[in-house]
Amino acid sequence: MVAQQQTEDKVTPGSSRKRDRTVIRDDDDNDNEEEFEMETTTTEKTKKEEIKPSEKSKEVLFSPELLSMYYSRLFPYHLLHSWLSYNPSNLNKSITNPLFSHREFSFTIERVPGEEIYLRYQSFPSEIELSNAIRKRRPVKIDIGAIFSHPPKDSKTIASSSFTPSQRELVFDVDLTDYDPVRGCGCQGATICRTCWTYMTMAVKVMDVGLKEDFGFKHVAWFYSGRRGVHAWVCDGM
Repeated sequence: MVAQQQTEDKVTPGSSRKRDRTVIRDDDDNDNEEEFEMETTTTEKTKKEEIKPSEKSKEVLFSPELLSMYYSRLFPYHLLHSWLSYNPSNLNKSITNPLFSHREFSFTIERVPGEEIYLRYQSFPSEIELSNAIRKRRPVKIDIGAIFSHPPKDSKTIASSSFTPSQRELVFDVDLTDYDPVRGCGCQGATICRTCWTYMTMAVKVMDVGLKEDFGFKHVAWFYSGRRGVHAWVCDGM
């Protein structure tokens, strides 16, 4: 894998509502998140500028029950574990893979609607532990970070000089806001429609050819970023 930036990638889309976000360094697998250091930030509510949306579409609806059902029945735990372990043939859900067990995950959870708690330094020995934690906490957003020298969940017991990122995929972030000056459909910011999404389709096609033919990469995975663009993950070996 390519050693690169430590920024995190979103797995599940976030909301455009105004939220109070609490950032917590969580190193234990219990529910006492409030015991750790907290940093509060507030994001501004995204203004919807699409042409006359209905009143119901202006609010992002959030259902804990549906989220729980999604994590119980539909979330691709095995696919995620297989990819981040870089071992597609691995069928043992309880086996420990160092590439996976040293990977940082972070969860954004909402115990109270509109108030986000951001849990960093989550890591899991196997697919079973990952699925159990997600079903228990029901995060509204999951971020994937770097691979560290030690399991991130043990970060508080390791000297900071020894706890360092060791590997990371090369990730490119393309946002529709980069095309605001030329979007002729009326959308701006995080507002998107089928017309302006054509720019993302074009960006994927152009970048995919460039990454593979000009730079020689072979394993490029494309993902919807969760809000207003796409991410390209270059997953070639070092």
